[in-house]
Amino acid sequence: LEVNVVAALGLVREALPLLREAPAGAVLTISSDAAAEAYETWGGYGASKAALDQLAAVLGAEEPGLRVWAVDPGDMATDLYAAAVPDDEDPRPDPASVVPGLLRLLDERPASGRYGAPALLEAR
Repeated sequence: LEVNVVAALGLVREALPLLREAPAGAVLTISSDAAAEAYETWGGYGASKAALDQLAAVLGAEEPGLRVWAVDPGDMATDLYAAAVPDDEDPRPDPASVVPGLLRLLDERPASGRYGAPALLEAR
């Protein structure tokens, strides 16, 4: 919770005056399907990502002049995933593969909300 929620909240609080003044103020958070689905042994992580999603949703509602996105990149080839699912031999994409979708959000500025990075790439 400290990293995924408390730190994000503190950072947004500090940046909010500048974000409000910016012509294209935006906040982008990285979510997870663990925020919406219950995975055994992932309780703390899933709860923290669900809280981060809620933080993004509330910020988007409270600050209509900003764009606030929570992006679920899907399963990625990360150390966290490898440790959590050590027997999974299916290849997972590199986290860098979602960068084009994240940049597209910043460029096109769709409505605030929760997005899946693969859908952002496919919609082009």
